[in-house]
Amino acid sequence: MLLARAGHPQPLLRDPGGRVHVLDLAGGPLLGVDPSAVYPTTSVPLPPGSVLVFYTDGLIERPGTDIDDALAGLADRLAHGPGGPGEPLEALADALLGDAPSPRGDDTALLLLRAAHDGG
Repeated sequence: MLLARAGHPQPLLRDPGGRVHVLDLAGGPLLGVDPSAVYPTTSVPLPPGSVLVFYTDGLIERPGTDIDDALAGLADRLAHGPGGPGEPLEALADALLGDAPSPRGDDTALLLLRAAHDGG
């Protein structure tokens, strides 16, 4: 799968074994800021059953907390959260959103994608 990043934090990938990887994608400006912007793409293998997590910084930013520590905390919750093979991703989304800063000082968006099994 080809991925691009437009100004948001690095996406996470939980492989079928439950290990979480921070995807090191080159970034570009936020969408709409520069109509002539180029967004480099990176090819990322998505094994069947893996979960790809995109989110905005509002999910992890906390006053007084290092952003790398906050990202590590999100990765840990993803690794130990629900949403294994065959389970709905809604429970995982709820678990990840449930720990977001409150009250939220920034917008929060979360997108979870599970790579499908081939079925063959």
